[in-house]
Amino acid sequence: MVSFYYMFNFLAIISAEYLFLVPLFVGGLYFFLQSRSEQKKIIILSAIALPISILSMFLLQFIYYDSRPSLVIDFKPLVSHIFSNGFPSTHATMTALIASVLYVFNRKVGLFLFFISLLVSLSRVYLGLHHFVDIVAGIFLAIVIVITAQFFLKKYFYKNS
Repeated sequence: MVSFYYMFNFLAIISAEYLFLVPLFVGGLYFFLQSRSEQKKIIILSAIALPISILSMFLLQFIYYDSRPSLVIDFKPLVSHIFSNGFPSTHATMTALIASVLYVFNRKVGLFLFFISLLVSLSRVYLGLHHFVDIVAGIFLAIVIVITAQFFLKKYFYKNS
């Protein structure tokens, strides 16, 4: 039973610290396998959604402060981390942003990346790096920004094409 506990902790650490690279790799691979016109659409949507997401995360950190769980509950997390505001989770927001952008172009790839985003996010909660609300806010933020950006692109930018 003890070995299962250590293996689970090891998998959680790998998920929290390195699994976020999977959406980057899959997103990049998907991007390079697309036609030039699809690549342009992906770049335009990403170029709008990414800076808005970063700005939104920055603003939300001033509106709502959520101390890291290890500071609130007073325990030592399994991985070292800067103990600042954890709201919203940057890992959750960025992995969900990549998943949301790719979901617009390919639902299967997008859903796979949402699954990876959930694994990354939940492992960060398990390790005590974030509260559940931090990851929910990050994922929700990414989805809303991509939906809004796509709506405006379709309405104003792609209306003639």
